[in-house]
Amino acid sequence: MASERQAILDRPLPILSWAMYDFANTIYSAIVVTAFFPLFMSKLSGCDLYTGVAQTVSMVLAGLAMPVAGAIADRTGRAKTYLWWVTLACCLATAAIGLVANDRLYDAAAGMPAPTLVVLGALLCFGLANLCYQGSLVFYDCLLPVVASPARQGRVSGLGVGVGYFGVVVALPIAYWAVRAAGAMRVSFFVAGAAFFAAALPVFFLVHVLAPQATVRVTRRVVSEQLRGIGRTLRHLWGLPPVLFFFIGNFLCTDVVNTLIMWTRPYLMGGAGYTAESSIGILMAMSVSALALGLCMGWLTDWLGAKRALLAAAGSLGLCILVASVTHRAWVLVPTILLFGSGGLAGVWVAGRKFLLDIAPPEKVGEFFGFYGVTQKLSVFGCTLFALMADWTGSYRVALSSLLVPLAVGMAFLAVSRPQRLASTEERTNGNEPGDAVRGNGPASS
Repeated sequence: MASERQAILDRPLPILSWAMYDFANTIYSAIVVTAFFPLFMSKLSGCDLYTGVAQTVSMVLAGLAMPVAGAIADRTGRAKTYLWWVTLACCLATAAIGLVANDRLYDAAAGMPAPTLVVLGALLCFGLANLCYQGSLVFYDCLLPVVASPARQGRVSGLGVGVGYFGVVVALPIAYWAVRAAGAMRVSFFVAGAAFFAAALPVFFLVHVLAPQATVRVTRRVVSEQLRGIGRTLRHLWGLPPVLFFFIGNFLCTDVVNTLIMWTRPYLMGGAGYTAESSIGILMAMSVSALALGLCMGWLTDWLGAKRALLAAAGSLGLCILVASVTHRAWVLVPTILLFGSGGLAGVWVAGRKFLLDIAPPEKVGEFFGFYGVTQKLSVFGCTLFALMADWTGSYRVALSSLLVPLAVGMAFLAVSRPQRLASTEERTNGNEPGDAVRGNGPASS
């Protein structure tokens, strides 16, 4: 079995097919979450709160379901089968958004809001699509060891990220042209559902998974064990202040990142006065910039240390928010978004993982990374708070500036989280106690 498995690893076609799924799911994220659904729901209902609540609820449910989904994939060996079903459900639910609500018939700003049942139907379809999309990422990640050997998994994962950013550049103009031709945003959801499904097909046809040696039944006990594991991790954190502070700080900073991903286009159009076409162009440029700056942040993290790099990324995000809150001049705003905004978005993800490695006890790295994945999904409360602030004040600029508060608090927690390194064997042999060991991890300890 081991030799058979080794024979199917590191083949170019399965690797490219696996990476194409990153291209596929990015189509959903870019078209639905970032570009069109917030504006679509605002036109139907006249407020942003519904979108923020739907995003927050679906992501919280996804975050709680992630450990269970991962356990199911591990115990049954059927990650590819589960990936098929959640992908199909996501694509159908995405297309259904455009079926249940037609923005050509309703315009809340013109005094013709959609009926409550129409709004509720669109929100339910979006919530289901978002939940299935997040679930698909768990099963998709489980297929990485199926296509790549341990020595190549980092490079293959990076290929997926790069192909995913390319998906944004391809998907957004296609969706925009379709919307412009039809004169209705609902068309974008048909495009997203169909394109997601078509681009995902290679992973199902060209990535071959060996049949599991034994079928393990997933019971209520298995689900309970995974949920109790989250509780155990929370109890462990109280005894490790550096890790606890990291999770609090990273949660707040990631919350700002997730909020910006959803509300950047509404801000560009409603707060900064950009046209629909120019806002799409800025989003495309941000994707290219985030890819390039994400690679630079990897180098910067190794050079400065994870802590300094993470604080620099959060600080650049804060600078971008500050500038965007006080000006809409293109010669200032656009470069700021592309350089500081994109760099901050990419940098928080890149440096956060490395910083956790610096501060987590080696014997608990796996446990804390599992919890890290959960907190990344739960960091979405800012989506609702941003919408509340925008509806309350009638200003996207005020809502945007409010993000500086959680970002500053998050940076403060990260600043007091200090990596610790145990004394080496040589130091102990020389009579030094572990408490006398050099603190920190190079430059990151400051």
